[in-house]
Amino acid sequence: MANTFITPTLVARDAAIVLHDRLMTGNMVSREKEKILQANKVGDTVKVTVPGTFTAEEFTGSTNAQDVTETEVDLTLEHHFDVRVDLTTKQKSLELDGFTRLVTIPAMDAILDAIDTYFVDTMVRGFARNVSGTEGTDPSTKAHIVAGRKILQDNKVVKNGRLALIDTTAEASFLQLTMFSDADFGGDGPLGLREGNLPRRLGFDWFADPNGSEHDRGDIAGTVLTDGVPVLAATTVHLDGFTAAAGTVKKGTRFTVAGDTQVYTVTADLTLASNEGDIPIYPAVSAALVIAGNDAAVTFKSALQADVLYHPNSVAGAIVAPSPLNMGSAVEGYKGISIRVSMSSSTVSLSDSIVYDVYCGCEVIQPNGGVIFQG
Repeated sequence: MANTFITPTLVARDAAIVLHDRLMTGNMVSREKEKILQANKVGDTVKVTVPGTFTAEEFTGSTNAQDVTETEVDLTLEHHFDVRVDLTTKQKSLELDGFTRLVTIPAMDAILDAIDTYFVDTMVRGFARNVSGTEGTDPSTKAHIVAGRKILQDNKVVKNGRLALIDTTAEASFLQLTMFSDADFGGDGPLGLREGNLPRRLGFDWFADPNGSEHDRGDIAGTVLTDGVPVLAATTVHLDGFTAAAGTVKKGTRFTVAGDTQVYTVTADLTLASNEGDIPIYPAVSAALVIAGNDAAVTFKSALQADVLYHPNSVAGAIVAPSPLNMGSAVEGYKGISIRVSMSSSTVSLSDSIVYDVYCGCEVIQPNGGVIFQG
C-alpha cells in the first residue's frame, strides 16, 4: 500500500534542506533579495542598489556637500530549472527517508549542478574585465594567486570575507603546493592535505567547484574587423565580418584591435544582425582605437577558465520557488532557499509523477569586486 506520509509538503521540506546543504556556489554570494522575490510577489526582477562612492577633501574652512550617487542593477530570475520523476510502484511504497535518499537527493543534485554552473558562468562573465595571467590557462603557482590578489588590492576590495572559487584542475595543482600542505604555513595545512581540502591562504577561503567550466565566448568565428571609425570614449564599437549572420557574442568575451594594445571586454550579450553589430565594451574606446580606424583586425582572446577571486557582496543571487499549483503542490524553504514540489496522477497512463522546480537569478553587481586569475 502506498505510503500516505509522502506528501508534497514533506518532500518539499526535505528537498529544500538537501538543496541548501549541498549547494556550493549558490551559497557563496549575497542572497539578501530572496525574501522580496519569494513566491513572485513582485514579479521576477528586483533592483539591487550598489553603494555610492565619495571623495575625502582637504578642509579649508567649509565643507562641500557630495551627492549620494547610487546605481541600481536588475537581479532577474532568468532560469527555471526542474526535474520530473515518474514514480514506480516500488518508489510509491517507500517511507519518507528512503524516498529522500533514492528520489529527492538525486533530483536536487541535478538542480544544484544546474544552479552552480549558471552562477559560476555569471561570475566569470561579470568579472571578466579584471584578468591576471594568460587567458585560457588554469593557475598553478603562488605567483598566479598573488597576481590576481594584486588586482583586488588595487581595486580596494574589502579584505574580510574574500573567497577563491576554482575549477578542479587548479585545485589539483594547488593541493601539491607547499604553502597549502606544510605545517610551517599553519596547522591546518597537514589537516587539509589529509582531507584533500585547501586551507585558508593569502586572505582567501578556497573552494573547488566541479561545475566550473571554460567561458563560452559565443559566435566569434570569422574575419572580424572594425566597421567605420570608432568614436572616442564610446562604450560600443561596430564590428563586422562574423561568420554567423545572427549569432551571439557573449558577455565576458575579450578582444584586441590591431593598432591598439587595450584589451576590451564585452559587457552584455549581443545578437548579431547580418554578420555584424554594435558590441558593448569596457573600457570605452581609446584614442589608439580611433587611430586604428576602419577595417582594423580584431583578435579574440582565449576563453577564460573558471578561477575567480572575489568578495561575495559583489554578486547578487536568488533561488526562489514558484507559487504552488492549485492542487497537489507545496513550497517549502530552508535558510532562504525554497523549492516547489508538485505531485500528480494520470488516469490516461495510470502513472504518478513528481516535479521539483525552482527559479534562480544571479548578477555581478560590482564588476571590480572580483578577478579572473589565470596561469
